[in-house]
Amino acid sequence: MIKIISLCLLLLINAFSVVYAANVKVAAVEFNPVAQDVEGNIRKIVAAVTAASENGARLMVLPEFSVTGFGFVPENPNDLDTIPGRATAAIEKVTQKFNSYVVVGMYERDTVTGVIHNAAALIGPKGLVGKYRKNQLPTGDYDVAAPGNLGFPVFDTEIGRIAILICFDDSRLQSLLIPSLRSADILAMPIGSDMMPKFEKMSNGNHSTISNIATLAQWTGMHVIASNQTGLLSIPAFGLVDQFTGGSTIWDNNGKQLSHSKVSTWTKPLPPETIYATIDTSKKSEQKTFWLKHRRPELYQVYNLYKAPVDPVANNTQNQISALLVQYEPINGNIEANAKKVDALIENNQNVFNLAVLPFNSFLGQVTLNQNNIHQFAESLNGKSYTLAANLAKKYRTYLLFSMPEVNDGKYFETAILFDFNGKQVGIYRKSHLNDSEQSWASAGNSLPVFNTNDLGRIAVMLNDEVRIPELTEVYALNRADLILIPAAYDAKQYGSEVNIPKGLVPDASNRGMNIWFDIAKYAQAFTLVSNYQHDTNKEFERSAVYALVPEEGYSPPNIAPNKEIAHQVMFTTHTNNTLWINQQSLVVGRRYDLATPLTLDMQSPCFKEWQTNSTSKELCKGE
Repeated sequence: MIKIISLCLLLLINAFSVVYAANVKVAAVEFNPVAQDVEGNIRKIVAAVTAASENGARLMVLPEFSVTGFGFVPENPNDLDTIPGRATAAIEKVTQKFNSYVVVGMYERDTVTGVIHNAAALIGPKGLVGKYRKNQLPTGDYDVAAPGNLGFPVFDTEIGRIAILICFDDSRLQSLLIPSLRSADILAMPIGSDMMPKFEKMSNGNHSTISNIATLAQWTGMHVIASNQTGLLSIPAFGLVDQFTGGSTIWDNNGKQLSHSKVSTWTKPLPPETIYATIDTSKKSEQKTFWLKHRRPELYQVYNLYKAPVDPVANNTQNQISALLVQYEPINGNIEANAKKVDALIENNQNVFNLAVLPFNSFLGQVTLNQNNIHQFAESLNGKSYTLAANLAKKYRTYLLFSMPEVNDGKYFETAILFDFNGKQVGIYRKSHLNDSEQSWASAGNSLPVFNTNDLGRIAVMLNDEVRIPELTEVYALNRADLILIPAAYDAKQYGSEVNIPKGLVPDASNRGMNIWFDIAKYAQAFTLVSNYQHDTNKEFERSAVYALVPEEGYSPPNIAPNKEIAHQVMFTTHTNNTLWINQQSLVVGRRYDLATPLTLDMQSPCFKEWQTNSTSKELCKGE
């Protein structure tokens, strides 16, 4: 049955792998609009996309609000545009001439209702292809624009399937997952990322989308073209001059940074520039293939629930966490020797701690399990390894997370157990997303628990490569996890890569670590603690680490273990700073829960197939 389902998923993936022009030259066209000068902006946009087209670009992406500018409350209809409208008509002459595509942002006035939206249009060789209206609005946008009402369309073109998101849309992971699930090849992102001085109005509300999106192309499996404004821009409505960072970037669907513009600063503001890269839309994303094959939408139903502003599950207690991330080189298969080494590393720490996290299959080491040897290594609860781990928790008076291959009623599982400081089991998690190898011998767990503790807060677990399933991150956020613990056996080869944000956009201390672990902390708004084995290589991004809530802003950058065997200590306090641009409460309450249903559909269901096939429709299974 599993093989049949896997085959069906592969057929589904291949069904949308239409042959397009494989190598496509694309451009991020930086552009600084003048507020309320639509005609002048259009003339400059036409000149910019003409130049990029003459340089061979087939797809050009301009920043947010390029047509209209922003930072004003529209009173004159001429200060806005429509879609189709003046800008699309002018740009169409260029796209027809050069057989190209342009994505451009604006304040759009709906011609029927008069409602204003923060929108972007896609114009192609035959004219207007379609439009997208921004779904996730930050504070400030609500003074002018209404949230989007078109869903997440994906436009089928001769150069690939193109999705559009606008700036703050990136603040909710579901906004990126839905277009990718709808088989988008290319994500075009018009952006307006600023970096306000901390004495300025709104300084606690800024969010650097251009920095944030830098770590997401690989996880979501799309080519990303992100175009930002740059330099110093006047914002009359707020009575200030703001600094936009530039740093426009193009990534391929495996997360490789192909090109980026210079980063603008207060002391060295830079003019707009156009950057180019060639993407291969025929090249598959290994991460996306894995994700689509192994995701389990039946476990994600919490996506459809509205978590009201008063959420009884939410924990706001400030808990002081002092955790040990045990990183060691195991003797594979030697449980007693490995347990002794773990014990020695913990004992060597002389500081106070209240949590220890051990690597994946904590005392077994990196043994490749299969049908032939699982009976040799799997243990029952209360067996040897379980008892050794419980005794460690009791000995050091600490919470401890440990994992092992488990046998229970003739079935095998990959299992994690959380012990309290008395060595008592307070939580058990059986891996719910099995990789191909594990599916040959293991049974999957069928729940995603969050363990409530008085001492540490609410704790969730991801086991090893489950981090490749991004929905887990948001499910745990919606179920109000304060900590996500990840026992890992990560070799830095099969998935993930180092964080690689264009230099200058964030402090160097934040430009570190492994991109997926980095993103889990941000999108769950939960401190993420990873315990990995020690490896011979010196790759920093594969080491044990703690990732905090807004690392791309420079607050609480990743704390990464040194390259040695160690019980690496990390210390922090939960729920201490709600003045930053996002927190779990804002993340959960402000998301568009009404648009999340596709993430919870069976991918073999008629409803899902209809939604994916009719990829520009905002309706979901209207006929059912």
